[in-house]
Amino acid sequence: MSVGTYLASPADHPLSPRAARLAAELEAWGRRTITLAELWPLFARADPASAARPTRRADLAATIAVLATAGMVTTSRNLDRTAEPPLPARLTMSQPTATMSAAALALAVPWRPELAWAATARLTVGQVGVLQVVNTWLRDHGRDNDFLPLRERSLDLFGYEKRLDALLGTSLFGPDRLTLRMLRTFRSHPPLPVRRIGDGPILLVVENADTFDSLRRALAAASSAVGHIAWGAGAAFEASVLTIGELPEVRDVAYFGDLDADGLRIPASAAVSAAAENLPPIRPAHGLYQLLLDQGFPQPGQRPVDPHRAIELAGWLGKPAATVEDLLVRGLRIPQEAASARMLGHTVGSWIADLR
Repeated sequence: MSVGTYLASPADHPLSPRAARLAAELEAWGRRTITLAELWPLFARADPASAARPTRRADLAATIAVLATAGMVTTSRNLDRTAEPPLPARLTMSQPTATMSAAALALAVPWRPELAWAATARLTVGQVGVLQVVNTWLRDHGRDNDFLPLRERSLDLFGYEKRLDALLGTSLFGPDRLTLRMLRTFRSHPPLPVRRIGDGPILLVVENADTFDSLRRALAAASSAVGHIAWGAGAAFEASVLTIGELPEVRDVAYFGDLDADGLRIPASAAVSAAAENLPPIRPAHGLYQLLLDQGFPQPGQRPVDPHRAIELAGWLGKPAATVEDLLVRGLRIPQEAASARMLGHTVGSWIADLR
């Protein structure tokens, strides 16, 4: 039995559920070609039950043939004949663009009302495959009432927990298309590690772990309005900022990070997310940033930042923005660790003022 045994017109019937899932996997593959050895793990994700079936190789042959007929892949002439049936040693994927084959596949699917738009949308074969998976899920589970976090739902739908992450930014999602509510899922936000150190309304978020520890100890020995201190964990704060909504006693959020491009981008991005959720604004801890500028030594080795981008990044800081713009443009940075435990202790009277 060869791959060609399974050929059929793409307009005859929609992709099988297995072929639909493999189409989605292949469209997310990082290259235009894939070897048979690389294909097996993708097939295992698309059809986990196949691992225990003696027909696994024949199932893959049939699935490849369906996708070849749909115009998604072309098979190599070189075949792997180590077992039956022979399998192509390599597949080459077509460009992921809307094709007549994809349109024919879409027209052959009895779409659920929520997905009726798919019959006339410009879709790729892989996108038709994704929507077929969703269509089947809506048919079988559309009346359920469970809401799962995004990666749990992705695993439930596609057998791969990160598939929905990749799909969210594509044309499949949007008004009158796929939505998180339709899939009964949501983007959970990572926790923000927080320590309570007092009764004040201020939350101080610190980018890096060592400086978090130094500031925690310095604040424990001083009088301030800081009630909580959190470790932002670098870029994780862009998502974990939403955890602030679980701290109703926090009415003011000050942030302290590195004086470099990422160190400024992170709080600026978090500030946008906080504003969208009506959380307290994310403001700079001016006293601590001024301490870095006064006492820290700029380090070279950074990629110089475009002047317009430098203005945008430093704009979040406010008052010392011009000095920081100059650092960024010159490819310099000051790590927040320059505000060491010793320096924080010696200068506590100055930097703590804006945290009262």
